[in-house]
Amino acid sequence: MDIQQPRLSVGIISAGKVGVALAEAFVRAGHHVHGVYARSERSERLASERIPNIPRTSLSSAAHAAIVVLAVPDPKLPEVIEEVAQHTRDGQIVAHVSGAFGCGILQPVTDTGALPLALHPAMTFAGTAADSERLDGCAWGITSDSEVGDAVAQALVASLGGVPVAIPEHHRAAYHAAMAHAANHLVTLLTDAQEILDRVVGAPGESPDSALLLRRIAHAAVDNALDRRMDGLTGPVARDDVAAVMRHRAALQELGGGDGRASEAAYTTMARRTALKAGAIEVERLLDLE
Repeated sequence: MDIQQPRLSVGIISAGKVGVALAEAFVRAGHHVHGVYARSERSERLASERIPNIPRTSLSSAAHAAIVVLAVPDPKLPEVIEEVAQHTRDGQIVAHVSGAFGCGILQPVTDTGALPLALHPAMTFAGTAADSERLDGCAWGITSDSEVGDAVAQALVASLGGVPVAIPEHHRAAYHAAMAHAANHLVTLLTDAQEILDRVVGAPGESPDSALLLRRIAHAAVDNALDRRMDGLTGPVARDDVAAVMRHRAALQELGGGDGRASEAAYTTMARRTALKAGAIEVERLLDLE
């Protein structure tokens, strides 16, 4: 199925960070975005800033497009699907971009004859112009309920410059857990590290030097992990260096206050997990004794 020749109309429901980025990506790919439904004043402002030339439309109008994309937050998805199902018809494509759900949640629109797709861009969205640019070459977790759906999902994602990766319906929650574990918890980890450095570089409050110190080493560590998994591990736990780990914990405790205790507890938890996966027997034994 060639979804670019002729172009098909796209209706996007929600003009939040994801919806706006997808609208930009569809336009760049040569599709016709006939309208975006902005569900809130905040979404309306974002759409006005980022996609001023794409019409704002009603939910019912967006739901009549050949391709209907639901870019609403997960808690709102069942409610919006029920609304959309009042307008969809045989032959339409209805896709949500949630990582947590597959096609089962789209049953109300499937019952109207529409083709259900779960198309999750494996990307984090910050609400900036860089969001849509990052979709070029991005992997997408795709789920469908038929061979036709598989073909359409792959073609649609490829048209946006993405790389489709099939995720079985019954594994969508585990897939989403992995995505959140990597992207969300990494933010917490790096924020913890920056806050520790804020207290040791001598500058009051947030210090730009904290990010400067971490930027390259963090990127290198991510690359090593994705290319080599645990074989890319470096540092004290990789060497099974108990003395260094104990010095780190003592130093974090000495920072004092709730931040110091919380940082030491987080460090110890991650050190224990790292030691287990790396086979650092001495570090693991020490931390398990406590």
